[in-house]
Amino acid sequence: MSTNFEITKESIIADVLREHPECIEVFDRHHMPCRTCMGASVGTLAEGAMMHDLDLDTILAELRECCARSGSGNSAPTSEP
Repeated sequence: MSTNFEITKESIIADVLREHPECIEVFDRHHMPCRTCMGASVGTLAEGAMMHDLDLDTILAELRECCARSGSGNSAPTSEP
């Protein structure tokens, strides 16, 4: 797994899951079937949150916390536009 992958609102969902497979727990907790959704290969976290009527900031925080807990690398952005 990459140690330079940053999780931002523009991150593609499939990329997040490929770089941080432990993050599936966050998607599952919010009833986002991203592992079986074809849209995950092109959809961003922002788009996924919008499609599922979820708070993007909550999703980002939970994904970053999951990565920090597992020690799977750098998931925090250097700056969020």
